[in-house]
Amino acid sequence: MSLALLADENFPGNVIRALVAAGHDVLSVASVSPGISDRAVLELACRTGRRLLTFDADFGDLVFAQGAEAPAAILYFRLHPIVVEEVVQAALRALKGVPDGSFAVVSRESIRLRPFDQAPR
Repeated sequence: MSLALLADENFPGNVIRALVAAGHDVLSVASVSPGISDRAVLELACRTGRRLLTFDADFGDLVFAQGAEAPAAILYFRLHPIVVEEVVQAALRALKGVPDGSFAVVSRESIRLRPFDQAPR
């Protein structure tokens, strides 16, 4: 199953290339709109119908505390240090298991989900 994804500016290029090779449609913020604000990244994800891939926890704050519009899903990767092969495997695993309407915290050991309907409107 191919998914439409938006890779935040901090997302490693090697991981993006691996996801494209796995058949996903990945748009990179670094290539289309470098330097835009986090709110603008969310708006781009919403406007283009893409799930957001990021290493930046601020997106959860924008959606859950500040009421920003959420894209289909946000996958927040907590994998430090960043090892490309581990991020690729975690991303492929998460893309199979994270439903639309979710903020997912992806770590080496687990995927924690929080539905967007718990966000203020």
